[in-house]
Amino acid sequence: MVLGCAAAAIAALSARAVADSFTPVRVSIAVSSVARLHVALPLTVTVSADPGALDDRTAPLRVRVKLAQECGGTYQYTPGTILLDKRLSPQPVTGHAYSGSVLGSGRPGRYGVQTVCLWLEEEGDNRVFYSDQSVQVNVSKACTRTASRYDAARARRRRPGRRRGRGSKRVLAADRRAARRACGPGVPL
Repeated sequence: MVLGCAAAAIAALSARAVADSFTPVRVSIAVSSVARLHVALPLTVTVSADPGALDDRTAPLRVRVKLAQECGGTYQYTPGTILLDKRLSPQPVTGHAYSGSVLGSGRPGRYGVQTVCLWLEEEGDNRVFYSDQSVQVNVSKACTRTASRYDAARARRRRPGRRRGRGSKRVLAADRRAARRACGPGVPL
């Protein structure tokens, strides 16, 4: 009898360990780790789910993302820049696996390292099926300053009637290299 209870307890513990590592809903966020102040920060959110994982919803699902100093418990009460607030399209079909992506962008309004706060919510009652606060973005002063200098040099070069000498081409190339160093890959220049 004692041996049977011990075996049942071990089975329960191992089942709990397996359940803890099982993730029926998975979300990935593709966003640059560095951003410019007041310039669009594009992102892509990919959602996948096992069959039945999203079946108990009663309304359409939305992906909602904000860039914030700190994530609150819900989208509604998290102050920050809205990067994405869209319905999943297509919506999940009952009993089937799901995979889809949504695109969005927003313009960061303050400098500093901020968190990408994501929720997969049901419309209406805002029931959360998934949330994530593991991705951070640095809205960088150096990136904003050097990329703005490059934007201004490029705009001057495009003006009609402007002479395009070798010196201006070199300056433009140097400004672009400086912006790429400060911003890194993925930041629109």
